[in-house]
Amino acid sequence: MSDRRVLVNLRGLLTPDPARAWAVDRIPDAALALDGGRVAWLGRAADLPTEWRSAPKVDGGGAWATPGFVDPHTHLLFGGNRSGEFNRRLHGVSYQQIAAEGGGIRETVRATRGATVAELVASGEARLKAFHERGVVHLECKTGYGLELETESRLAAAYAELKARGWSLDVTLLPAHDLAPEFNGDAETNARAVAEDWLPELVRRHPGVARFCDVFVETGVYTADQGRRIFEAGKRLGLVPRVHADELSWTGGAELAAELGAASADHLMFCSEAGMKAMAAADVTPVLLPGTTLFLGMRDWAPARKMIEAGCRVALATDFNPGSCPCLDPLTILRLGCLQLRMTFEEAFTAMTLHPARSLRREDLGHLHPGARAEVLLWDVDDMLELVYWVGEPYRPRFLPA
Repeated sequence: MSDRRVLVNLRGLLTPDPARAWAVDRIPDAALALDGGRVAWLGRAADLPTEWRSAPKVDGGGAWATPGFVDPHTHLLFGGNRSGEFNRRLHGVSYQQIAAEGGGIRETVRATRGATVAELVASGEARLKAFHERGVVHLECKTGYGLELETESRLAAAYAELKARGWSLDVTLLPAHDLAPEFNGDAETNARAVAEDWLPELVRRHPGVARFCDVFVETGVYTADQGRRIFEAGKRLGLVPRVHADELSWTGGAELAAELGAASADHLMFCSEAGMKAMAAADVTPVLLPGTTLFLGMRDWAPARKMIEAGCRVALATDFNPGSCPCLDPLTILRLGCLQLRMTFEEAFTAMTLHPARSLRREDLGHLHPGARAEVLLWDVDDMLELVYWVGEPYRPRFLPA
């Protein structure tokens, strides 16, 4: 098939506009011109430019066309699962008690340390296929279940292999996901090892694999000062900060992200108003993870409305992981954005497409304006609001033929 083609017979086209904050273009009876895997033109079919009228046509089947979802916060690779722990929580045992008994993230760390690169690649590819069939076209993926150099290196090697197989990924190094058991709770020494030894060695062993680094800045894990030192070490290695911030308590994580010029601050259930304003001023993307709040049965949802009013360009993500959000479904997150974070459909949709892409410094994803990658989803619905309105429907998009 020619590189030049036109997608026609569309009920409509819905896309955020990267030139206008929070603006969503809704074009009825639309057409989309594509050239070399990029968008060249969008608009009403009746207004298709003359130079495109003889190009090969692709039948959209009366669907709505949208950009693909971008997920800016996942923990894609790990060993084992924690369904047994989940059942214990259903019987009244707290997440904190399970962790104190050596479970929680420590259980996943043990399983991941025992996994080979081949095993990690196989499980990761299966999860990527599940994400993709639900409309996710690009993901951010973290290391972090090694908590020591060699396992973190195997995780990075597995991500390198997945990228080599053609998956569209951005990798974040997160060896500071928790305190390693070998340090016996000594966060200062652990932070020094991450900053001075592990991050430099991971970048040396796996050049070009990771673009970002992350730290869990939280009470009982790493302080803002310790996080700052790790992030500064990462920046010297060319890694852009993304911050696990203010998830379980206020720790100044949002303010730290703004100070560092981070790409994102993530979680933010206990973000301060000063932190919101600082993120807006520094163009830090707040990445909110409502699936985690739901799965853990927490009462405090991230204050999306306040962040929007403060001038932040909010993003939403799954936070896919084995302990606090084993969710591969972007529609669940879109629905929670509307139903629990009180975002409008247009805001939540933008927060699943354009804003996640911006947080990953991907200007050609998350929209369908000229120059964007032709990552087009086709939805067989009368109106795009149905994706949220019919809360239990397992909608799946169609994709353009190759």
